[in-house]
Amino acid sequence: MKNKDYWKKRLSIEDENTIFEIEEAILERGIEEEPNDELVHISELSDEIEREYTSWGKIKGLSTGLPSLDDAIGGMGKGQVILVGGATSQGKSAMVTNIAINVAKQRGVLFITLEMRRAEVGARIRHINGTVDDLNLIFQAEHRITYKDIKPLLQKAVEIGEIELVVLDYLQYLGRGMTEKEVAIMSKEIKTLALEFDLPFLVIVSLRKSEGGKNKRVWKDIEIEDYMGAGAIGYDADSAFVVSRKDQLDEFDETGIWVKILKTRNSKLDWDKRFVRFNWQDTKITEDWVSN
Repeated sequence: MKNKDYWKKRLSIEDENTIFEIEEAILERGIEEEPNDELVHISELSDEIEREYTSWGKIKGLSTGLPSLDDAIGGMGKGQVILVGGATSQGKSAMVTNIAINVAKQRGVLFITLEMRRAEVGARIRHINGTVDDLNLIFQAEHRITYKDIKPLLQKAVEIGEIELVVLDYLQYLGRGMTEKEVAIMSKEIKTLALEFDLPFLVIVSLRKSEGGKNKRVWKDIEIEDYMGAGAIGYDADSAFVVSRKDQLDEFDETGIWVKILKTRNSKLDWDKRFVRFNWQDTKITEDWVSN
């Protein structure tokens, strides 16, 4: 498997008990790791290298439909996991739903909803978009699923039509108790599937409980270490950002939603431009942006 070296490094950050649980979960799902003994000479990669070279520094993969977010994270590339975090009722689901709508107008999207009923998500989509008739978007039929069900769902979705983005709302609902070890297992599974199916995964994740209780954390101070399962998630994610309806002064923004970029592998992270504001109009997210 092409990602074997990746997972050797990835598992090095886990303790022995967690590694055992991950291996048990993989065996239970029926995956057998095959020896990764294939070799490729650089001359055989000339076409791929040329494509990569010509797109150096440009947006790769799917656009989120929000140009400044694309600039910040480099787009949503194949095999990549993009994490969206934030406090409760601060726009996480609205952000991923808006991105899903933007993509589904031209490409297929598998939307796995675990927090809300399909009809509820569909109503939100219609509210944002005005209609659902122009969207290529499918949901899972069953509401109660675990991380073991994601691969069969993907296989069936690919059989039905061309899927180019998977949205998961949200990661911790795939587990039972939302422990750190469970998150590590689920995070590995999602990254493995992203690589296996060569698709980007846009995933909502929970935050750790803040010291001092609810609402004690200032959103602009959140880093990827504040995600539940930070060690595993931080390594597996290709891009990560946190959203909030509050501005950088921690005051509620009536007409805006803010994004703080936490991590990106697709583009250079500009530490002076980590915060981006988008327009918010009753859950619809847009941007006033003009290309130079």
